[in-house]
Amino acid sequence: MLFSKSEDLEDLLVRLVLKERHSIKSLHIRAQEGTTVSERAVYKSVDKLIKAGVLLKAGKRLLVDEEWAQKASTGLRPLAFAIPSPGERMTYTFTSISRLDAFWKTIMLPMELSLSGQEIFFYNPHDFWAYVTERKESEDRYYHHFSETKQHAFFTVGGETEADRQFKREYQNEYLQIDTRGILALSRTDHVTIIGSIIITVRVNKKVAAQIDQLYESGGSVEAILPGIEAILRKPGTIRLIIEDRAPKATQLRKVLAKNFYFKRGD
Repeated sequence: MLFSKSEDLEDLLVRLVLKERHSIKSLHIRAQEGTTVSERAVYKSVDKLIKAGVLLKAGKRLLVDEEWAQKASTGLRPLAFAIPSPGERMTYTFTSISRLDAFWKTIMLPMELSLSGQEIFFYNPHDFWAYVTERKESEDRYYHHFSETKQHAFFTVGGETEADRQFKREYQNEYLQIDTRGILALSRTDHVTIIGSIIITVRVNKKVAAQIDQLYESGGSVEAILPGIEAILRKPGTIRLIIEDRAPKATQLRKVLAKNFYFKRGD
C-alpha cells in the first residue's frame, strides 16, 4: 500500500520519482540500492502505477500525477514541472487522450499556483475533453475549481453548434467565461492555453480534427455525438503537446481571444 509503514516496491518507486524524474532504467538502478529487484519487476510496477493514475510517463521520463497528489491530501507534492525558459520550446508526444490530459493537468495545476493572479485564456475548436468518459470526473473538477479559487479564466470555443453551446451552458460561471465563435486565424488542430508568457498547445492530427468537426456540425447534442467522439479518440494517432515561453506570441493570442469577454477588476 502506498506510503504505509511497510514500504513495498511501488512505494519505493513513487518515493524515488518524487525526489527526481527518472527513466525506467535509471529508476531500476536506484531501486536496487540496498536490495535486489529485477528490471521486469520495476516495469510491471511502473505500468501498474501509470494505470492507477499515480505516475505519468512523458517521453522517457516518469513523474507523479499532480491530480493524484492533490487527492492524497497528505502533504505529498511532486517536483514542480520545469517550465521552459524565455524563448524555449518543449515538445512531448502521446498516443492516449487519457494520458495526455493527465500530463496537461500535471503541468497546469502547479503553474496556476506559481503564477497566481494571472488570467488564463483557452482556445479549443470544440471542447470534447469535458465529455470523454474516462476523464469526465477530472474535467468537471478542473472547470469547477475556477469558482472555488476565484481564478479568472476565459475560454473560447471555435464552434457555434448545439454541442458547443451545451458546453457553455454547463460550465460557464462567474470566474470561467465561455465564448463560442470561430476564429479563422487559429488552426482546427490546436487546443491552446495561455497563462502569463507560457503557451501550451495540444495538437491533434488533421484527420482527427476534421472528423470531430464533422460530428459537431451534424447538429446533435453532446450525448448524441459522444459515442462517435470516443470511437475517434480510441486511436487518435500521435498527439503533440508543446509548451513554450514566448511573451509576444502570448500577448497577441490574448488580444485575439479577449474580444468578447468582460473583465472584472479589483477582486
